[in-house]
Amino acid sequence: VIEGETGTGKEVLAESLHDASPRAQGPFVVCDCTAISPSLMESALFGHERGAFTGATTLHKGFFEQAHGGTLLLDELGDLDIALQAKLLRAIERQEVRRVGGDRWLKVNVRVMAATRRDLEKEIQAGRFRDDLFYRLAVARIELPALRDRRGDIATLAQFFWGQLGGGQTPIPHDFLLRLEAYAFPGNVRELRNTIARRLALGDLAGDPGVGAPSLHEREAEAEGEAAAPPGEGDIIDRVVALGLPLSDSRAMVVEDFERRYIQDMLGRHGGDASRAAAAAGVARRYFQLLRSKRT
Repeated sequence: VIEGETGTGKEVLAESLHDASPRAQGPFVVCDCTAISPSLMESALFGHERGAFTGATTLHKGFFEQAHGGTLLLDELGDLDIALQAKLLRAIERQEVRRVGGDRWLKVNVRVMAATRRDLEKEIQAGRFRDDLFYRLAVARIELPALRDRRGDIATLAQFFWGQLGGGQTPIPHDFLLRLEAYAFPGNVRELRNTIARRLALGDLAGDPGVGAPSLHEREAEAEGEAAAPPGEGDIIDRVVALGLPLSDSRAMVVEDFERRYIQDMLGRHGGDASRAAAAAGVARRYFQLLRSKRT
């Protein structure tokens, strides 16, 4: 199971894992659970026989059959209709599928990956996702961090996209790169790529990234301003600015202080219960614990 916000590169990671695996010579098939109507999803996953329903004029192999010998990525699995989840669980457990309108089971050899922007544990609690399917899929879990949590990657990715999208021998403007590093990128890597493409197409007319949205610096400064500093500690922003460090280093110090105080406050509000604190913070428990171990 690959978890992460939209635009963090879940499908890219899944395909990279496939390419680095013994199944690399087999097919890599993606089933987007948000792009197919629930009424057609069973046929899409498992296939259908000719005449199985109105419009089924030919035999159709589903995603499981198409991925035989390779990898099937169930993209945005958290959006799959719960009525189909039991059938999906059986297909994974038994490694066999039956086409809609068919009367025999077909063996398939497929490595299944799932990607989701949703917190599946919360979906289980809300009754929208089966716990048995979750535990069957979660042999391994990877959580991709948001781009705002790995700001050191922004410059590297921006330079890569700049060359890939036609920047050629012209270096990326330094002031533009600084503005990229100061932006929060709610759309993550996908938004960064689109921002680079827009700049290359329109030049200065493209404007700053995320025009009208608060920059990362503004969001962090606002959060820092709202957090009450311990007695005698002074204002973290003033102290960091006074050091005269590079922008990225100064920002990292401000964020580190804010995250430390925020985590302490959330734990205090919830009696030290990390699960409740993470839920109130709107982040996965494992990510909250990661921040806690780094900041406290």
